[in-house]
Amino acid sequence: MSKAGLYIFTNINRPPQKLIDAFIGIPAATIAGNMNRMSCMNATIQPINNLPLLGPAFTVKSHPADNLLFQKALDLAQPGDVVVMDAQSDLITPVIGKLLALWAEQRGLGGLIIDGAVCNIEALRKMNIPIYAAGTTLTRSYKDRPGKINVPVTCGGVVVNPGDILIGDEDGVVVINPCDADDVLKKSKDTIRMEQKIIEDIRNGTWSRMWIEEALASRQAVIIHDNRNFPRVNVDAPVTIMSKESAEPIHATAINISMQGILLQVEHPLEIHSKVRLCLSKELGNIAIAANVNWQQYNNFGCEFIDMPADIRIILDQVIYRHSQFGRLENLDLGY
Repeated sequence: MSKAGLYIFTNINRPPQKLIDAFIGIPAATIAGNMNRMSCMNATIQPINNLPLLGPAFTVKSHPADNLLFQKALDLAQPGDVVVMDAQSDLITPVIGKLLALWAEQRGLGGLIIDGAVCNIEALRKMNIPIYAAGTTLTRSYKDRPGKINVPVTCGGVVVNPGDILIGDEDGVVVINPCDADDVLKKSKDTIRMEQKIIEDIRNGTWSRMWIEEALASRQAVIIHDNRNFPRVNVDAPVTIMSKESAEPIHATAINISMQGILLQVEHPLEIHSKVRLCLSKELGNIAIAANVNWQQYNNFGCEFIDMPADIRIILDQVIYRHSQFGRLENLDLGY
């Protein structure tokens, strides 16, 4: 047993190169969408040089301020491997600079992902190897602390196992278990074909948006067609509804009112999109207004005022003002 707490596992199970190469050109966001976005590194892991990343994970878990095992991993990793270092998101001590990045590039590694800090950022941006990190800083790393190579690590909030397939671009990095890769690949290619069809529909102006209405309807969304530039006041006053669908007047209670419409509580069902005439009680100005029934939720009905004469508009404006200032008014005398 290592007294220093240093463990190095040299061999890992890499996925077939043909399987890895099949993901070339597929955006990380597309893959993430087909994995329920459960294996995406969080936004702390940012691309340094915006080069696309693809390859099997070669992992390092080390003390946040130490890069000895990271340097050893750069020597052990095979061309194409992506070295992933769990530095516990430490942003005090950099674990890689331009020289180590150049060595990784020279060895043909597939990329570097550091859940910690880096330095020499200007030089790293010019490297021909994908580099991701959580930040930059200027202090000096140690080389005398514990750690492990090729064990499960945490990077960007997700677990990365040696041999996992890593895909990264400007949107971020996603981690694929090789056992799931074939299924994820198929679904991602289907998504790309679907998105290409949608792009064509958008350009042709034929993109159907009906699913939004269906989703809102299934969730019983309340859509109120009013202009919020006008105040809406709460009231509790009787209203009589005259409707072609009912031979008798329908009695209702006004819940709130604005210059654009009124919310009514009605036991008798009203026909949606029907036109009604509302006789407002004295508390609401003792006026009659035409309205369209726009929406319903349980026994609440929203009505939008239509064809309102100028004199009625003046009265309604005063009604709303008085209620907003003084609350519920039993007997509203507007002086008209």
